[in-house]
Amino acid sequence: MGKELKVIAYVKGLGEVVETAADFYSELKELKLGGARLISPRDEAYARLQTIGKDNIGEDDGTRTRAGFDYAKEQLPILRLNSRLLNPALAKKAVKSNRANAYFHTETTEEYEQSLKQAEKDMSKEPSKRSAVVLPSRDNFTISDKENWEIYQAVLKDQAKPYFEFNGPITVYPIDRKVVDAQDGTIETVLWFRNLRNWSDFSGISWDLGNAYRARGVRESAEGTAKISKQSINSYTSKQAQKYLKILDGVRKGNLPASRLEEIVKYFNR
Repeated sequence: MGKELKVIAYVKGLGEVVETAADFYSELKELKLGGARLISPRDEAYARLQTIGKDNIGEDDGTRTRAGFDYAKEQLPILRLNSRLLNPALAKKAVKSNRANAYFHTETTEEYEQSLKQAEKDMSKEPSKRSAVVLPSRDNFTISDKENWEIYQAVLKDQAKPYFEFNGPITVYPIDRKVVDAQDGTIETVLWFRNLRNWSDFSGISWDLGNAYRARGVRESAEGTAKISKQSINSYTSKQAQKYLKILDGVRKGNLPASRLEEIVKYFNR
C-alpha cells in the first residue's frame, strides 16, 4: 500500500480533502489506493470558498487537477474537464517525457479531433454542462464576468459566480504556440490551479509532471458517503448494515480499495 494521504480538511458537501506530492503518475496511484479521486477545478474552488478563515485551502498553494488541455499544430487549445492523462498508462508516459525535457504528445491529432467534436457538440449545452471547450486564443488570456465568462462557468460550474466574486478574473496560460507548432500529434497536459496569491491562474503548461508537486484529492468520508437515513438502514438487517459501514470506513481510512464501494452500490441497487 502507498503512503498515507494527508487529510487537510473535511468540507461539508464534498468530503475529506487530501493531498500528496509526487510525480503525476505516482500521485494518481496514491490517491486511488487511498480511496480518493484527483480534485476537479470546481471542487477545488468549492473547497477554497468553504474553508475561508479556517483551513484556507488554496491560499498559499495550488494543485494539479483532473482537467487538462489538448494542443495541435496551428489549432486553438481545447480545455477538457477530464484530462486524458488521468489514464495511468498515459500519465506514466507524460512523466517520462517531462523528465526528458519534452512534452508528452501522441502520434496523431486524432485525440485533438475527438476533443474538438465533443466541444462542438457541447456548444448546444449550458456552459456548466460542458465537458470540453475550445479556447479563444493560443496566447495568454483572461476569463471574467466581462470576457470569456462561459469558460469560467464551464470549468468551475456552479462555483463560477461565487468564486469570481471572491477571487476576480483568472488568467489562462496555454503552452507557447511555437512549442506546439514544432511537433505533430496531440500534446496532452493537466490543469494546474494556482493559489490565491497568484490570482488562481489556470496553467496549461504542465511541464513538471515528473516532479513532486502538489495534488489534492477528494475522499468521501463515512459521513459524506454513507448518507443513509435511519429509516433506510432499518430496511436491512443490522448485520448487513454493519458490514457495509465497515467497508465505507475502510475505504475512508485507506485500508480498503475504492473498488469495494461497488459491492455496496450493487447491493442497494438490488
